[in-house]
Amino acid sequence: MDDYLSLTDTARCLGMGLREAMREIGRADLKTVMYQGRKCYFRRDIIQWLTKEFGSLAADRLAAAEQSNAETVGINPAALLITDMLFSRISLPYRVGTASSMLRTIASEACRTGSLYDEKALLEQLILREKATSTALRCGAALAHPMDVSRLYVEHSLLMLFRPPHPLPFGEESGRLTALFFLLVFPVANEYLHVLARLNRMLRSQDFIDDLLIARDEEEMLNIIEEREVELLKKL
Repeated sequence: MDDYLSLTDTARCLGMGLREAMREIGRADLKTVMYQGRKCYFRRDIIQWLTKEFGSLAADRLAAAEQSNAETVGINPAALLITDMLFSRISLPYRVGTASSMLRTIASEACRTGSLYDEKALLEQLILREKATSTALRCGAALAHPMDVSRLYVEHSLLMLFRPPHPLPFGEESGRLTALFFLLVFPVANEYLHVLARLNRMLRSQDFIDDLLIARDEEEMLNIIEEREVELLKKL
């Protein structure tokens, strides 16, 4: 995706028709610019808005957005994408007690995977994102991601899951503590939105979240994730 997105591009990201997308975008009051003779939106503004918007979309709308973004980047929408990406990417850090230490741990562990190399730059982008708007959801999970992924050198797309020893205050609007931390680093916006939509659908189940919180280890957590993703794929 370019630095600027047209209404058609945005509608495709949402999995909606043009009129419906125009109505949804109108509520967001996003800044527009003229680019190549068309009225467009800044890519970063759209991604930031969609990240928040996905949390309030109905399940069928999320499924449509997931399908649309998968088709755009050639991802098999029936694949166990979340399960596969989280294989060997689940961490249970023991020495984490604050939001800042959680972000430092996320940046450090992410760079150890070889998907990124500049831990300081990643941490800075994660902090900027949380300062702008917390990525913590009401369900008790956070979907942490860089403020501007284009400022990072990313070798491979990366999805990780962290479960600290106890829930942390992470800026959720109602004050709920956050117990599960996903990291999403995707240079390709449509791939990011596809993963984001599916994660939002998965996290609509409180039983799923509760099961992750009491799982004995990383292997059991991955099995729980696989079961939940298989359940969702049956509904596509």
